[in-house]
Amino acid sequence: MYLKANKNEVLQLLTNLAEGISSIFGPNCETLIQDISLDSHPILAIFNNHVSGRQVGSTEDIFGNSKSAPGSHLYLDATYVNKLVVRPDGKKIKSTTFSIKGDDYCFALGINFDYTALSAAENILNNLTSVEDYLSTAMMQTRKTRLEEIFDSCIEILGKPVEKMSKNDRISLMMLLKKENAFNYQKSVPFIADKLNVSRYTIYKDLKDIKELDINF
Repeated sequence: MYLKANKNEVLQLLTNLAEGISSIFGPNCETLIQDISLDSHPILAIFNNHVSGRQVGSTEDIFGNSKSAPGSHLYLDATYVNKLVVRPDGKKIKSTTFSIKGDDYCFALGINFDYTALSAAENILNNLTSVEDYLSTAMMQTRKTRLEEIFDSCIEILGKPVEKMSKNDRISLMMLLKKENAFNYQKSVPFIADKLNVSRYTIYKDLKDIKELDINF
């Protein structure tokens, strides 16, 4: 960003802006002004400096690296918005840098928000709210397994494989299944129809026939 304004006025404006931002977002938000017209990029003003441990006059960047090497102009005319920084001390920081350039100055406004504690809290919340599966799904699977067990046991009692069953055999099987409360399970009719290779209508008709026989179980 290029501004046609007095160097001292721009520096004061940026300093006030940095102080205001750090105050709004609290102690985890470090803000600073750097003179990036110089190779060393010294810090001219800094607020909540405990985030990075730097001071006015420091030449280290947010990573803790010295910027005293000639030709180090990574921030010159550059803007970095909401970038992740992982410092050597393990801190996780969201970093934004704006460059402001004039005829006789080039400043950088840096905003660094330490969200290390928030990241840890997020992990805790994710662990607390994570689940293996829906309880209804697990219960449905348990019911299905139980229904399969009832069906298999009734087939074993009847002593005849499905493919060789007559209508009377099927009626006898329906009576056994009814006695074992198989039809109390959700979706039992489509399950049993599929096992017997018949339509659902056939199963419902068999159950109606049994009811009309007025057989007590």
